[in-house]
Amino acid sequence: MPKIKNRQHLSIIVLISIIVLIFLTYGISYADVSVIDDENNTITLKKPAKRIVSLSPGITELLFSAGAGDSIKGVVSYSDYPEAAKSIPQIGSYNAIDMEQIVSLKPDLIVAWQSGNPPLQISKLKKLGLNVFINEPRNFSDIASTIRRLGILTGTEKTAETNASIFEKRLKSLQYQYSGKFKQKTVFIQIWNKPVMSINGQHLISKIIKVCNGQNIFEDYSQLTLTPNAETVLTKNPDVIIVSRQGDLGKSWLKRWGKWPFLSAVKNKQLFMVNPDNLVRHTSRVITGIEQVCGLLNNK
Repeated sequence: MPKIKNRQHLSIIVLISIIVLIFLTYGISYADVSVIDDENNTITLKKPAKRIVSLSPGITELLFSAGAGDSIKGVVSYSDYPEAAKSIPQIGSYNAIDMEQIVSLKPDLIVAWQSGNPPLQISKLKKLGLNVFINEPRNFSDIASTIRRLGILTGTEKTAETNASIFEKRLKSLQYQYSGKFKQKTVFIQIWNKPVMSINGQHLISKIIKVCNGQNIFEDYSQLTLTPNAETVLTKNPDVIIVSRQGDLGKSWLKRWGKWPFLSAVKNKQLFMVNPDNLVRHTSRVITGIEQVCGLLNNK
């Protein structure tokens, strides 16, 4: 009789182990994941996304930061960072996406750019029953928040949390390093040449300049992007001129301002070029942009 009881006891243990294994496999791994996107919509998936389509170069970078790079099956043109992004199939451009190609990829998650992607196409994707997360980061804090939320949706929370925390710590360090510790300089930032274009205080680049204790000469203007004439720039007489282009093109943009030697920026040789990708994409690389701009403004 004792042997029979032992067998029964062993059978119960085995049965319980099997039930626990089934629960772990199907209960936790396939539990719903849910986040709120930047349009305040709740996005709920039955399981973490493994087939993702990214609809902006910046979103592609954020997905890699969240640890989900291997799950991206389609991207738009100019998704060139990190290096691995270049080998992912393209499904058009951010403002002209190939709907049929997206559907053929059978995505379980599409991450869209609110102010960049065509609203009608995004609406059609939603009507097809596809899961669409709308992304629209505007501030530095939104970058870390997006990385964390994408980590939840893709089951890569640990990597996402690590990278989001690193970003926040580096940003805080830079803000402390430059806040009020150097003489403030006025800055003209040129983002395009024909016509000459600049940005107001709400733009990411202007916020980068502010971290570096600089003052955007057009920060109070209402338009996010504007087309100032040369006379306006000359009147404001900025201490520093920065163009968001490099190489020969960037040099040609700066050469234009060199024609006015009385400009403070020209007279004091404060004409600089920066990599635009480090300034205009709401991604972790903005830290590199801040470091570069702060170094230029504060002669470091």
